[in-house]
Amino acid sequence: MSSNTSLSHHILLVANRGEIAIRILTAATELGLQTVALYADQQDTTHCTFANHSVKLPSLNSFLNEQHIIQAAKSVQATMIHPGYGFLSESVSFAKACLQENIRFIGPSPVCIESVGDKISARQVAHAARVPVVPGTEQPISQVSQVLSFGEQYGYPLMLKARDGGGGRGIRMVDHPDQIEEALKRCINESPSKQVYIEKAIVGAKHIEVQIIGDGYGNVLHLFDRDCSIQRRYQKVLEVAPCPCLSPSLRTSIHNAAIQIARYIQYDSAGTIEFLVSNHDDDNKKQFYFLEVNPRIQVEHTISEQITNVDIVQTQILVAIGKNLVTDLRLTQASLQPLRNLVSIQARIVAENPMKNNMLSVGKITNVSFPNGSYGVRVDTWIRPGCVVLPTFDSLLAKIIVTGSSLDDALSKMSLALQRTIITGIDTNLDFLTALVNDREYLGQDLRNTHIKSLEERSPVLLQSTLTWMEHRQSATLRPSSVMGSDNLTSATLASSNSGSLQFKPGDSFNVEINDHSSSSSSVTHTFKLDTIQVNNFPDEMVAHVQSTLPTLPNPFAMTLKRKTALGSGLRRKTSTQVPGEVGTPITGMMVEINVQEGDVVSIGQELFVMSAMKMETVIKSPIHGRVQAIFAKAGELVENGDLVVELFEKKESKM
Repeated sequence: MSSNTSLSHHILLVANRGEIAIRILTAATELGLQTVALYADQQDTTHCTFANHSVKLPSLNSFLNEQHIIQAAKSVQATMIHPGYGFLSESVSFAKACLQENIRFIGPSPVCIESVGDKISARQVAHAARVPVVPGTEQPISQVSQVLSFGEQYGYPLMLKARDGGGGRGIRMVDHPDQIEEALKRCINESPSKQVYIEKAIVGAKHIEVQIIGDGYGNVLHLFDRDCSIQRRYQKVLEVAPCPCLSPSLRTSIHNAAIQIARYIQYDSAGTIEFLVSNHDDDNKKQFYFLEVNPRIQVEHTISEQITNVDIVQTQILVAIGKNLVTDLRLTQASLQPLRNLVSIQARIVAENPMKNNMLSVGKITNVSFPNGSYGVRVDTWIRPGCVVLPTFDSLLAKIIVTGSSLDDALSKMSLALQRTIITGIDTNLDFLTALVNDREYLGQDLRNTHIKSLEERSPVLLQSTLTWMEHRQSATLRPSSVMGSDNLTSATLASSNSGSLQFKPGDSFNVEINDHSSSSSSVTHTFKLDTIQVNNFPDEMVAHVQSTLPTLPNPFAMTLKRKTALGSGLRRKTSTQVPGEVGTPITGMMVEINVQEGDVVSIGQELFVMSAMKMETVIKSPIHGRVQAIFAKAGELVENGDLVVELFEKKESKM
């Protein structure tokens, strides 16, 4: 869609950050709008360079504060607000507040959001629209007894879901009654509204979603389907459009069901209707069930754009200002045929380490390079060298989108694109994604073997393959001849290329100068000499035995150096793997709650504290029987991966 000079008097404020903010700012600029970006942290302003103006919010939580967003919009005389995804994108009260301030909300009407904006009301709408729905509760539940009753009626496994969850938050599968109490507590904590409902789990189901667009004139179109079954903990990892293994009749039925729901609520923006498709060898016996409605732009909207040549973000904006899909934008269902049977795949690159249970990685990005020179490759990202990944926002770094003439062609393109992507300074899932798209046994047969839990089942094989791809990537970085045309690889080049393992050796000595700034006495110098080295990944980590001239230290003594990211709220020592009573956090995030006090006696498996990262909670339990000797953090603090939180004194069994 070309620039529209009639829109030049409009000012659009994007109430988001990261790659989706850049996507919206770019689409709006192409239409001729003036744009405004928001930021809350000086270290998180990459998206601001794509806007005409930027406004600083009062705090990191301001992205969730309606009044802060409205005040920012009024300060620049914004006429439109686009919420992107997450944050306030599905807030009825925010959409109403925009209307009250005479600011266009780029999204569905408040009535539409209210009818499907939470999962319970959406189920009720689907029932009314005569679309199949998974058995579940129609009202929120809060008691273990209610879950037990549901389990007795429908059996296990069952799903506990936050009424307003998203991105995998507030969802727990329960296989046995003894899991209910813990799962219910976690779901309630992860739900903004603290409301949870129950659904019967459809085991082995595919996750299929339909992209829709409606206007205010009764026109509703679908932009075909996406297979989003490749997930980890209900977070999407790889998406494909269209789903390559749906039979024509089942695909048509799902499309029609999506349109039925959208027409029933008079949907008037871009959105997604999601379904579960049961696992059955006979395509004619497969059933589909309504799952939920996402009344906003989706992370994976990109692959629907690639197969239809429709700019969904621009269409959102144009529909919001009153354009008719058919008469103004010339979009009809008949005109929206998939282009030349193309297949598009999106891979989500995240700041997580798959080899460490997908632990969040934070810190400064030192180098970034994305693939170029390939037909059919698109990259949506916010990162560049010098960017800082914070634990307060989601871990998405970039989306690589490839489009090919078939699934195999698209997978081959994706494999090469991932191998040619370089991100250093933090851990990513790049090599895991490479292993995934090259696993044709898993992704073969047109994705017939993929379902919501299949990636987790396949993980042991994929993690082993990930190690191979990591080694391949590491060896590639040590081959300058392939890049520079030089056959000479000197020892100096090797030393600088390797991550530090050649920089130190036993016998190396260091002088450490110690000054007492509270007095005028001269400095004292002591010498530290490396005796033996166990781990040498300096500057990230080094474990060694050291001799010193300090009289208060034994010779030799064990020393562990670990680099901190300087993002935490306090200076805490790191846990020692040699001391079982030192319990640290396995992730970088916010301390939600500490469940013990100094002096408490704890047993193995007892809950010690709860961490939250990317709005998802992780429970840390005691590894030993012991007594709580000290606690080094408190609720509400930012704690880094590996920081010591609880120190336990191990309780020895009596021999009497």
